[in-house]
Amino acid sequence: MDERTIRPRQNYAFAVCRNGARLERTRFETVGEAGEEAERQSARNPGRRYIVLKEIARVITQPNPAAKPPPAAGGAGRQRPPRRPAPKGEADNASRRAVDPIMDK
Repeated sequence: MDERTIRPRQNYAFAVCRNGARLERTRFETVGEAGEEAERQSARNPGRRYIVLKEIARVITQPNPAAKPPPAAGGAGRQRPPRRPAPKGEADNASRRAVDPIMDK
């Protein structure tokens, strides 16, 4: 089973993000600082809505090492990128040459 850790957030728990956008990395210590930043960003981008968020906890799940299979020996199972198909005429001729040596002449 995976090990789960839940830590309450104490410092820099406030963040500002634009509605529908991904969360920015900048955090603020107080709701006032976050509110000022939201006002600044809103003034720079009229018509866009900014949200002040409060992070209450972080949840981290550590994977169970026993659940992960070991890598295959010798590179078995290695993923290769897809090959580009040859143009139709070249593929047909190449397969005929292997069977019929007269076609090479």
